[in-house]
Amino acid sequence: MVNLDFLEKVEVFKDFNDNQLAALQDCGSVMEFQRGERLFAEGEESKYLWIVQEGQVGLRFDSQEGRAGEKDKVSFISEPQTFGWSCFVPPYTYRLSGYCESRQCKVVVMEKKKLIKLFEEDPEIGYGVMFYLVCIVGNHFHRFQDELAKQMGHDIMSNW
Repeated sequence: MVNLDFLEKVEVFKDFNDNQLAALQDCGSVMEFQRGERLFAEGEESKYLWIVQEGQVGLRFDSQEGRAGEKDKVSFISEPQTFGWSCFVPPYTYRLSGYCESRQCKVVVMEKKKLIKLFEEDPEIGYGVMFYLVCIVGNHFHRFQDELAKQMGHDIMSNW
């Protein structure tokens, strides 16, 4: 079972009261992985919102051989960060693969179906979670724009 003390440390849930946290607790469960184990694969249906409870998770593109390579790493997620927001965005598939990067990982998986039902029952929770996720997506987009601008500038200067 998901620990309420842990949930209130998670940024997306920090403003919720004890009753709301208890309702969220019922949407999740804890899973454990060992270094190198895959949590989910790029292209699979995204059914969960994930939260790192212990350890680190690496998000990356899988190489053509089906094995993750060092060069394919995109980012590391650590306690108590949330990821897997693609479960709420069409086409509802993972864009990257997730792997346990530390000796072991403990993650909270929150079922999309249960979360959506909870959002319908308590729109305040739904609004709070979705607002947070929109901020995450916006930050990713801005970082992507910055990196693209840097790359384009580098390419222009190199060809000058």
